[in-house]
Amino acid sequence: MTLKVKFWGVRGSIPTPGDSFVKFGGNTSCVELNINCQTIIFDMGSGLVNLGNYLLKNNIKKFDILVSHFHYDHTCGLPFFSPAYNKDFEFSIRAGIEKTRSKTLEVLKKQISSPSFPITIDQFLAKIKFCDFQIGKDFYINDLKIRTISLNHPDGAVGYRVENNKKSICYITDHEHEIKQRNKKLLNFLKNADALIYDSTYDDRNFKNYIGWGHSTWQEATRLAKECNIKKLFIYHHNPENDDSKMNYIESACKKLDNNFIVAKEGMFINF
Repeated sequence: MTLKVKFWGVRGSIPTPGDSFVKFGGNTSCVELNINCQTIIFDMGSGLVNLGNYLLKNNIKKFDILVSHFHYDHTCGLPFFSPAYNKDFEFSIRAGIEKTRSKTLEVLKKQISSPSFPITIDQFLAKIKFCDFQIGKDFYINDLKIRTISLNHPDGAVGYRVENNKKSICYITDHEHEIKQRNKKLLNFLKNADALIYDSTYDDRNFKNYIGWGHSTWQEATRLAKECNIKKLFIYHHNPENDDSKMNYIESACKKLDNNFIVAKEGMFINF
């Protein structure tokens, strides 16, 4: 069985257009996963726009979207997602619900409405299921097991592990790691995964300046990958201040540690 991953958006916080961001890309969080002939999409950042055009062109009409949280860099692509306006498409949008959070449909209706946006979700033509789940409980999409875990981020976020009996991939973005102790629950969640996509917004040298902002470092990503026996690590959710020059430095440092530590680039396609 083949596991295929394509990165449509790798940037965090805000899109970064311009000549200094060409190599690694400027669109925000969006990753396409193909496993067992099924399409799973992680997050709906600005990268979702190009992915939507690809899905239309290739007549991929059924898929499922897993949302890490509702901050705009992870949802801003939805109003511009062309399959949403096509009646022949059918997909789900799934998000974890904390005790203090409204349901998925309610949150997205507020985001896509006047005066923030000139249309509403009610004008979408596709058959869309808005699904809520309790974070920490497993669920299934056909034969794929979806495991979830609560992450350390303002307003909350959820991490995912998608697996069947042969392959597994973890998506952990917008998570602030603990300094004084290891998060044993997260370590167990990640253990022996074939791939890990991990929030690497900051650097160990400046991390203390951003405690409470809800993000991690690329060095922590490498430590987790080693500790959890991850086969391939993808450095992800790049700081919008890190241009190609800075990202080249991070990429070089990761390769020195392990050739399986990969800095994600927009448009990157990987087969497992």
